[in-house]
Amino acid sequence: MTIQLFILACWIIFALYWMLSASSVKPIEKTTGWLSGNWYTLLFLLGYAFIVGFRPLARLGVAIGFLGSRLIPVSIPLNAVIVSLLSAGLIVAIAARRTLAGNWSSEVAIKAGHELITSGLYSYVRNPIYAGILIMALGTALSFGTASAAIGYLIVVLGVYLKYSDEERILVRHFGSQYTSYKEHTRALIPFLW
Repeated sequence: MTIQLFILACWIIFALYWMLSASSVKPIEKTTGWLSGNWYTLLFLLGYAFIVGFRPLARLGVAIGFLGSRLIPVSIPLNAVIVSLLSAGLIVAIAARRTLAGNWSSEVAIKAGHELITSGLYSYVRNPIYAGILIMALGTALSFGTASAAIGYLIVVLGVYLKYSDEERILVRHFGSQYTSYKEHTRALIPFLW
């Protein structure tokens, strides 16, 4: 199995799990507006387009200049890192999604009977699903190894940061000091760092 097929398989497993588990979520009680946080999807799609989009164009003969230049040479150790990142990110994202259960939403929203989850991976970071997604995206970007992949990864990081910032504002309004206290003692994405 090539590294690209492994990456594709991980993202397909991720997408299938999300689609299947989406049927068991609680109904939305409050959202943040008419787009309800879904505009972040545009940033994620743009980021992923940069990660994967330019190298295939170069194969078709399209001049892409610096964006298509490889910054990281292909190697067996790099492939091992990529497989490790994709595997770890997928496990983290799915484990966090299972813990969040019916409280999960693709939108920036409060669910009916919304619970503040602080157990499992949520005892280490406030946004472990996003951490898992960023780990998977990093592995994917490293596999392409281009300037455009690096730019795309930064766009995805920006999208995640903006979305979880909006989510945290609505959670502070809903849970008050309970969420503020949780936020003071738990990092956003990386234990002990960020």
